[in-house]
Amino acid sequence: MGKKSDTAKAFPYILPVLIVMILINVYPFVRGILNAFYADKVFGVGRHFCGFDNFKELFQDHIFWLGLKNNVIWTLSCVVVEVILGLFIAMLLNLPYIKFRNVHRTLVLLPWAIPPVVSALIWRYFFGTSGPINIILKGIGFSNPPSWLINPGYSLFACIVANIWVGLPFVTVMLLGGLQSLPGDVYEAAEIDGAGIVKKFFYITLPMMKDLILTVAVLTSIWTFNMFDIVFTMTRGGPGNSSILLSLYAYQNAFGYFQQGYAAAIGIISLIILMIPLIFYIKGRFNYED
Repeated sequence: MGKKSDTAKAFPYILPVLIVMILINVYPFVRGILNAFYADKVFGVGRHFCGFDNFKELFQDHIFWLGLKNNVIWTLSCVVVEVILGLFIAMLLNLPYIKFRNVHRTLVLLPWAIPPVVSALIWRYFFGTSGPINIILKGIGFSNPPSWLINPGYSLFACIVANIWVGLPFVTVMLLGGLQSLPGDVYEAAEIDGAGIVKKFFYITLPMMKDLILTVAVLTSIWTFNMFDIVFTMTRGGPGNSSILLSLYAYQNAFGYFQQGYAAAIGIISLIILMIPLIFYIKGRFNYED
């Protein structure tokens, strides 16, 4: 009885927060799903219910499949490099004999503090035809360096490099926090048994950091898959859709072609794709805890 009374008393204080959450999160989510089943007129104003026609058209759209392929390459490349490089940097910053560790940790965070659009502008300048990267390549003997942002074979690679630079600080800080929480007596015991750096890494650090690394990889995968700012600022998905991503393609349809239903269908497919690894991750976590 007392618990029900306490809940009833607390509900009026919680209600404003619930309303805000519904308006910000739940309503746009539901509205987006409903929009996917409506088609917008190409000429004129109005829309009509079309069922699954948007999805049928989407699966026959070669730009959608190109965007999906680019999304897979984009996400895997960024996440793998960020996790591996982030773990390496975190281990360096965790060494007790590194001088000015606090300064180095602050420098690592700088890319994270810069807005993604600004970072993309910086990297667009670096990868420009007359930018610093090509100047360096010419200086070391490459007489004809590539035009990174206007060559279909290099545009997505340039965006991947920029996104790694933006996302690396988060991964590094998270993994550094995990390394600092590991018990030191385990490493001392391993040293007494004669274990070297390599054995301690593979038999102590990796097994004890496995859950954190997996969590960071899942979070980074979701953010990277949905990333929009970097590619939009650097290449607009070009040239010739060579660097198009699903998020950018959805934006083009919604605000460029005024096909909100088609854009919503792209968003739902993206959500389903992201739910697959997330379900396996949650299932694995629950099985591990049981």
